[in-house]
Amino acid sequence: MASPYRGSRLGTRFGPYQLQSLVGEGGMGEVYQAYDTVKGRTVALKLLRAGMAGDPGFQERFRRESRIAARLTEPHVIPVHDFGEIDGVLYIDMRLVEGANLKEVLRSDGPLEPRRAAAIITQVAAALDAAHADGLVHRDIKPENVLLTADDFAYLADFGIAHAQGNTSVTMTGSVVGSADYIAPERFGAGVAGREADVYSLTCVLYECLTGRPPFETGDLAQLINAHVLSPPPRPSIMRRGIGREFDAVIARGMAKQPEARFASAGDLARAATAAASTQGPPGRAQAAVAAPPAGPAPGTRQFSAIYPNPAETGHSPYPLPARAPVPPVRTAGLSRVQRALIAGTALTLGGALVVATVLLLRNGIGGSPVTPPSASQSTSAVSPRMTTVSPTFSGADAQGFLNQAARCDSGDLAAAMMRTASSLAVICQSAPNDFYYHGQRLSDGANLRLAGAVPVDGGFDVTNPDNGARYEVRPDRLTIISNGHVDSSEAPVQYASG
Repeated sequence: MASPYRGSRLGTRFGPYQLQSLVGEGGMGEVYQAYDTVKGRTVALKLLRAGMAGDPGFQERFRRESRIAARLTEPHVIPVHDFGEIDGVLYIDMRLVEGANLKEVLRSDGPLEPRRAAAIITQVAAALDAAHADGLVHRDIKPENVLLTADDFAYLADFGIAHAQGNTSVTMTGSVVGSADYIAPERFGAGVAGREADVYSLTCVLYECLTGRPPFETGDLAQLINAHVLSPPPRPSIMRRGIGREFDAVIARGMAKQPEARFASAGDLARAATAAASTQGPPGRAQAAVAAPPAGPAPGTRQFSAIYPNPAETGHSPYPLPARAPVPPVRTAGLSRVQRALIAGTALTLGGALVVATVLLLRNGIGGSPVTPPSASQSTSAVSPRMTTVSPTFSGADAQGFLNQAARCDSGDLAAAMMRTASSLAVICQSAPNDFYYHGQRLSDGANLRLAGAVPVDGGFDVTNPDNGARYEVRPDRLTIISNGHVDSSEAPVQYASG
């Protein structure tokens, strides 16, 4: 039997199907454009990975749920023509949609105008509500499974690997089905994932439609799980200029940690998104705000980036522009002996610790009282000496901060602490025995901010922006930005070093 991997079946026959081209590929299998020689039509044929047919539990669930999906008549559920097994390979025969999936659209077009985003989410929600009414939970809502025609008619695909609500006895060899960027917190535990998990995932997709990026970005799976379980929902209004705060409330409710705190249905989420979009002005306004080149600032005023806008407009400005030119490192003689501290163990150690923490939190219940990670120290007065060098494993940095970046200390000053996250750089610089300042930089666009008056707190440092009251908390285990009583950003470190 031929192995169903990329390119291995092109131009071959699979039962009655002539496989013409590879349309897509994912963790569960591949999708081909195929010609059905019996019925005389071109279809989308999904072939599941080899070995899945050998799992009796998965095969039972696959057949049952494909049968349910095939009988759904909601227009936005992609029609399933047939399903079954041929030569030990499970397959689903679906309508071929001429167009692109939502992920491809976001990559090519960038973030969507809010009304367009709400319209697409509304169509997907209609498909989900129909499935939920029939007792079917999708479990893998992601942009790749939303297919769009040229006129933005949306189809939701991949119901064949969904999950019957309330049934925990039939699983896919014990693994979690779904894409980690969009998985609800309860999915990482042993409990039953109901329709509320689909609402959470669809909210994540809405966030990505509005901002062009998933809610939590990290290259480490354990950190991503930790973010879904512990981190507050992100706020689209501070991630993209032109997105109103009304969407912040929609995302916060849809991504609530407790399932019962979310919208009662996907349709309720869609209606809230549509109401929020109605306050955003005429179509094209938000997209134009991102795409238009920035006008030159008036004399004596600050210039702000499109991603991190003027606080007068939104109330938030984590990293205003322009970036300060990086200062070359200065070699100083007579420095004290090197003292290094990197709080970033191996990926295995970090991953294990975070997963254990996640399991413990899930066992104790999610969404109760806020969980505060233990601080590195309870002392607010003891200050570590400045760094004189940085471990070679802390790449692209020296004792003054990050090389060829804005986030570094002035000539003659050394770093007391520095942090790299998946999205940001942060340096605490020391200019005198008790005088510290903060220099942070957003990696996506180079926007940066320097603030004086950093204060040692809980083994790290706090500093407040006098312009808007935003507080920046640098800790060994977290970079947190808080404004107006809300957590705007909470980022786990990829690397951290202190004096």
